[in-house]
Amino acid sequence: MRIHHSGNKSKPFFIAYMQLLLQAEVVDMKALENYMIKQFFNGHIDSLGPISKANFIEALGELQLPKR
Repeated sequence: MRIHHSGNKSKPFFIAYMQLLLQAEVVDMKALENYMIKQFFNGHIDSLGPISKANFIEALGELQLPKR
């Protein structure tokens, strides 16, 4: 999925994006967090600014693993 890295990303955006990842390939929350930091934030969680970072952290806290 191609993502524009301009502008603030909302908490619902991060929840939807991470739910897709969980359904597709990532199997646990720590792996999801590591994947997002490495791939989405290019290894630097601050790269998209403080609002996107805070929304990501909130979304990660609210996200539930899908039942398999």
